[in-house]
Amino acid sequence: MVVWYIAGVHRQFGAVCIMAKCGIDRIDRLFAGDAAVAPLKSGDPEREAVGVAQLLLAGHGYAAMPSPLAATYGTYGPATTAAMRDFRARHGLPVGDDVDSPAFAALVREPAADPRASRGYLTLALDFAYSGMTKVLSLVAQMEGAGRFAALNANTDRAGLSFGIIQWAQKPGRLGEILAAFRSESPAKFIDIFGGGDAAQADGLLAHTRLANGGVDKQTGDTTDHAYNLVAEPWLGRFKAAATDRLLQAVQVRTALRAFMTSYAAIHGAAPELVSERSLAFMMDLANQHGDGGAWSIYAAVRQAGMSERQLLAAMAEESVRRIQSQFNRNDFTDGARRRRESFLNTALLADTPFQAA
Repeated sequence: MVVWYIAGVHRQFGAVCIMAKCGIDRIDRLFAGDAAVAPLKSGDPEREAVGVAQLLLAGHGYAAMPSPLAATYGTYGPATTAAMRDFRARHGLPVGDDVDSPAFAALVREPAADPRASRGYLTLALDFAYSGMTKVLSLVAQMEGAGRFAALNANTDRAGLSFGIIQWAQKPGRLGEILAAFRSESPAKFIDIFGGGDAAQADGLLAHTRLANGGVDKQTGDTTDHAYNLVAEPWLGRFKAAATDRLLQAVQVRTALRAFMTSYAAIHGAAPELVSERSLAFMMDLANQHGDGGAWSIYAAVRQAGMSERQLLAAMAEESVRRIQSQFNRNDFTDGARRRRESFLNTALLADTPFQAA
């Protein structure tokens, strides 16, 4: 009888061992332990495969690793070499700085302190297919918080606590959505992590985030109940703990995908100009930052008859940046929004061909 463990779930398939697939041949062969495949190493030309390893390293705390939208993504240079040498030493692997099959398996299977919703992690650790909306989600998550399951914003935007791969924000009520999903899909873990084993405290957290404005002051984002001041301890530590649990990571992904598919249905019906994978990802990111209503308001404000898809996206990008500047009057927020929009307009990771949701 062959059994296999993935994402913290015991899955049994009789005499068949079903392996997750990343969809990049060399990566899948490394993960499968194929002795004939060459390790990834310094100067390696396969940038896509190198990028997978880099984001897995980032999840293990190697902060110098580039994001998929960075120019150095996929370049096996000195930073990747040093990170891999250290990772091997820390996990009892033979001395070296390349990524062979045992090292790659360790990158996936060893618990990561700060895991990212990257292609390699989503497919090989959490068993999601990297296609359609999952690919879009992965790239949007990179802009929200470097793809971190534990991304936290402690009220810098006056929205209370924002958490997770798409930054479920407290004031709009979205934080309550992900907490409800945790409670529904894994009640024992929810109580253990968020209540310290006390069901009343865990459910009190859920009830608090379901209050008007998510349980925070509408103007300041400060809590209305100091027992549930989520931008302080012990709550920050509890959210971080939830983010390292693979079952709850999978809940984050499923919940985000449901939200994205709802938004996609609205876009598909109301904005016929927006058909490409790039435009869909752009709109998902826009809605994630401005809210669905804000994204549609931006679209309506700039759309003109005869615009090409590219012209429409560029106009929406400019309007988005203008609104960020008007709302916050902070150059760092404005510059960040501009970089964010330009990344989706220009990255080669997104196609200009029609989007396929599945």
